[in-house]
Amino acid sequence: MHLFIRGNRHGQEIEEDGTMKIDGELSDEQKIITGMLEDYCRKNVAPAYDGWIRDRVFPRKLMKDLSELVLGTVLPSTDHSADEVTLGLISELMGKYEIPVPAFLTMHFAKLLPLITDRDTREKYLEKYRKGELVICGGFTEPGQGSDSASISTTAMRNGDRYEVNGEKSFVSSPGIADVHILSVRTSQQDWSHRHRGISLLTVDAGEKGVEPYEMESMASVFRGDFGGIRLNNVSVPRENIIGTENGGFQTLMKILNTQRVHVGLYTIGLAEISLSEAIEYAKTRKTFGQPISKHQAVAFRLAEDWSRLEAVKLLAYKALALQDNGMDNSAECAAVKWHGCEVAFEAVSHAMQTFGAAGYVRTSAIERRFRGARGFLIGDGTPDIQKLIISRKLFGREYSP
Repeated sequence: MHLFIRGNRHGQEIEEDGTMKIDGELSDEQKIITGMLEDYCRKNVAPAYDGWIRDRVFPRKLMKDLSELVLGTVLPSTDHSADEVTLGLISELMGKYEIPVPAFLTMHFAKLLPLITDRDTREKYLEKYRKGELVICGGFTEPGQGSDSASISTTAMRNGDRYEVNGEKSFVSSPGIADVHILSVRTSQQDWSHRHRGISLLTVDAGEKGVEPYEMESMASVFRGDFGGIRLNNVSVPRENIIGTENGGFQTLMKILNTQRVHVGLYTIGLAEISLSEAIEYAKTRKTFGQPISKHQAVAFRLAEDWSRLEAVKLLAYKALALQDNGMDNSAECAAVKWHGCEVAFEAVSHAMQTFGAAGYVRTSAIERRFRGARGFLIGDGTPDIQKLIISRKLFGREYSP
């Protein structure tokens, strides 16, 4: 049975004092969505993974298939839109089946597309997204700026009815795969204490003159161009490509990233859950000294502890999403899921590898691949240190926190 916290699509399930109601089952709608996605992944993703790794080419057909299954669920005010709790179930499943990160992140960056103010530009991107023809790269980190998202130096200066964009984004996912980049840019110079006020969000097509993606090999790189940076040299972008209001992009970005951290946590938890499941089955069949290694407390208790911790952080994750659905502050919960959830998940994958021993350490092992992937999620979208700072400010207030 799947313990589950319902969001507001199914009624107000979180009281003003934060009390949660926990259901024992998914709704019929959630069963249909997750059932279709899991069936697709079982038949089309798992068998194809070795070929994807061998070819190192991102499978574009995957985007088209996902567009018919789940991509539209992130867009508001549509017949198929889903609450954040349901999206969390999708994110967790994507992790279990290792849906490639460019597709996973595209689904969540797409939440920014409806905020494009120009109608024609908005519909152009939304139409491509709905058809599965759009991979999105979010570029918010720069070579000299990491977690301090307000200290960017990439500029977008007005030139008539266009912006001239110059700068560089680094350590981002999918720069060589994406069709469009959503970038944080500085559209107004501000003093240090108000620097966040001069930031805007801009969509920049990958094919524009002056856009130069480059690749960096990460520990978890699978496809060519799935990690690296983007150089922007006098890139001319229509003013209609702005997301939200000029100079108001920082608040929009923080709001999106706040919730996205939970989905990243759930994706990583999914990686851990499938690794734990495989470790359990292996421990029942691998024998030492005449008995399965699951008979040894050192093995069985270690995996039992991992299961317990994963279940606990999942409850926190779905609480954070239910708070979002109910319009309540969830900044501390989101931050806790990002650092603690990813840390617990990484440790569980590490323990699964330990259970497999040398068989889990080799490059041909899925456990080894997930180990590298899970480690990356402890860095991307905000490090544990930043998440603990967010929580501290919620607990103590800015006056008494670090």
